[in-house]
Amino acid sequence: MLDDIYQGVTQVVRGADLIEPTGRQVSLYEKLGQAPVSYLHLPLALNADGNKLSKQNHAPAIDNNNPGPALEAALAFLGHPVPKEMQGAPVETLLAWGVENWQCSKLPSETEVITAF
Repeated sequence: MLDDIYQGVTQVVRGADLIEPTGRQVSLYEKLGQAPVSYLHLPLALNADGNKLSKQNHAPAIDNNNPGPALEAALAFLGHPVPKEMQGAPVETLLAWGVENWQCSKLPSETEVITAF
């Protein structure tokens, strides 16, 4: 947290599994005389066994040689499916589209099982 304050971090995006400690972190910001950051907690992507996709649960790694499909799947999971005509586009193009079209109102409200990562 101190490094976030030092670096001027104002927004934090993380999984819904970290909602519980957020109140303590906001309280700590206030005790340090700092304005709390804004938090956005995203629903978790789960595998078929109900475990969150993470390194600690041995989720498969993204293919560094072809990250586009994983990026497309992530955007779709987050309520921002890539238009059909853009599927297979270079990663830079997909990222630019995601930034331009991002709307928090499109985010899913519940944790979902996903198999496409």
